[in-house]
Amino acid sequence: MKKRIIVLMLSVFALCAAAQNQQVEELIEKGVKQHDEGNYKAAINFYQQALEKDKASVLAHYEIASSYYAMKEYDKAIEHCDAVIDADKDYADKAFVLKGTVYDVMGKPAEAVKVYKKGIKKFPGKYLLHYNLALTCYNQKDDKQAERSLQDALTANPGHASSHMLMAYVMSDKGSRVRTMLALYNFLLLEPNSKRSVKAWDMLNKLTRKGVSKSGENTINISLDNSKDSEEFRAADLMVSMLEATRNLEENEKKSDEQMFVENSESFFKILGELEKKNRGFWWKFYVDFFNDLNNARHTEALCYYISQAAKKEAVNTWLDNNKTKIDSFGEWYKTYGRKF
Repeated sequence: MKKRIIVLMLSVFALCAAAQNQQVEELIEKGVKQHDEGNYKAAINFYQQALEKDKASVLAHYEIASSYYAMKEYDKAIEHCDAVIDADKDYADKAFVLKGTVYDVMGKPAEAVKVYKKGIKKFPGKYLLHYNLALTCYNQKDDKQAERSLQDALTANPGHASSHMLMAYVMSDKGSRVRTMLALYNFLLLEPNSKRSVKAWDMLNKLTRKGVSKSGENTINISLDNSKDSEEFRAADLMVSMLEATRNLEENEKKSDEQMFVENSESFFKILGELEKKNRGFWWKFYVDFFNDLNNARHTEALCYYISQAAKKEAVNTWLDNNKTKIDSFGEWYKTYGRKF
């Protein structure tokens, strides 16, 4: 009889706990809805009600921190981030990201860096921690640390478009044309038709035309600055300019800009794939091998037209509409491609 009573009591407790958890979830959902509508105080009110029912709810603390951050009440946001971090359960990695972001907007980048590094030590595989650290370092003109952190972010998540875009900015600041181009190609592959992609497309086109000019009807000038690319990329840097110069050859006069972009991209990827790789580091394994394999699989044409959506040209849209099979084939290849590090 006693055993039956104990079982019954446990069942009652379980039902009560389940009901309470459901109430907490419903309150948090209501809070999230208010937050998304910009009603941050109302959102916090719902989250506080959730905490009254479950003081240990890390999700409620995290959402409160997010709303206080939106309200620019940064000290309170940090307080609730710490509650999540100290609990050492779910959302701790996100709390590190948010806390670092709060310090960053407060004008305390050194504190933000400390938070991100502490978070990375605990969650080394969370790409947003690496990305946010890179962003803070980039804004502080620490391109060396920014590049290292972006390599870690992309190793953890090769599909994070913002990491590719930031990598392009870092490499551009360092004067590395080839590396900047590779990062831009990859960003545009992931995000071909957005406000950011228009800027990325313009950057890519300016880099391909850099140092090439025409003086006279039959004279093409190629001016080379002291490339800051490493020795292993200098040959490719020179070849980019030489490829651009071929636009003015007689056999290319009737070719469209889109056709020339495809042909030059094919040559660019091929040249990179053939260069002697003295140091098989991140750039070779992550970017060069990827685009060389893509080129060898005959998907460069699809890639070039796909990323050219940023140019907002009718010719690009027409090609995409008429070549869906090629785009689908490229998409299937990309889904099954495994990046090797």
